[in-house]
Amino acid sequence: MSEWVRGADISSLPELEYHGGVLRRDGKPVDSLSLLKAEGLNAVRIKVWNDPGHPDHFPANQTGPLRFNGPDQVVALARRAQAAGLRIMIDFHYSDWWADPQKQFIPHAWQGLALPELCERLYQFTVDILQRVQAEGVEVSWVQVGNEVSHGMLWPLGFLPGNWPALAALLSAGVAAVREAAPAAQVVLHLDAGCDQILYRHWFDQAQALDVQWDCIGLSFYPCWHGSLPHLAENLQLLAERYHCPLLVVETAYPRQLHRQRNGQWLLQHTGAEPYPATPEGQAEFLRALATVLRGVPKGQGIFYWEPALLPLPDGSRGVWQNATLFADDGEVLPSLTALGQL
Repeated sequence: MSEWVRGADISSLPELEYHGGVLRRDGKPVDSLSLLKAEGLNAVRIKVWNDPGHPDHFPANQTGPLRFNGPDQVVALARRAQAAGLRIMIDFHYSDWWADPQKQFIPHAWQGLALPELCERLYQFTVDILQRVQAEGVEVSWVQVGNEVSHGMLWPLGFLPGNWPALAALLSAGVAAVREAAPAAQVVLHLDAGCDQILYRHWFDQAQALDVQWDCIGLSFYPCWHGSLPHLAENLQLLAERYHCPLLVVETAYPRQLHRQRNGQWLLQHTGAEPYPATPEGQAEFLRALATVLRGVPKGQGIFYWEPALLPLPDGSRGVWQNATLFADDGEVLPSLTALGQL
């Protein structure tokens, strides 16, 4: 797996396409996955939620009845990515909705279980999804066991601080499932706040002490929230020297516009400490600088841009990421996507 990763999280694409949204090159609609491959990307990241869209349970009921990001959608999208010649990361949230440092909801079907039973359900769910994906002829290159698990996962049993033994048991169950169902895949453990040396050193030291196994460390790095490229470089160097494993930035993004009237509606509201303008060309400069940082540390493996095609739906909804996409509002390829494919 020495090939430099030029990747993107594409989990939102099926929803965009279902509602009639399209991606374009030179004004002409193009198949989304073929377009990414033609632009030079070589990998995609796909998140999986356990049971999204279930009307009787929170937070599953926060998503629509079409169950985007559920197992069936994930299998179909992975099959398309494989056919397009893209390598694949499966990102297990182990929740019925978003899992991140602010929330790690136990799936409704697992609620009330004691730790041994919860570990077993996590293990079996992971095996089942990976077997389903591979039954479609898909080769999985990476598997994330949890998403941005800086404060643990499957709260409250796996909440940090205080529950490291339980979290280690849950993580180890996921790792064991990957080793069984997709032994060629790299296990990725993923934290947010990619510049935070104290967080990463403490977290991975604890994981190591409790014999949690991993192959690759995944980081989120958003300049708007996490710090500067030099600080990221310092943390990556520390991780390389301390843990001797591959390093991937599995989430990053940079704004392409900051219009005053719309800025309050967008999640990325400034460029942080970076000097690059909030334009498509500035996005491209940022991505090239980020690649330089990763190439400058041992075992830097590459980049996944988070949701470059998370455009508003035709009815105007879902616009919070509109200013961070690598496509224009009408779906046209921007120079920043081309830059990502050339890293």
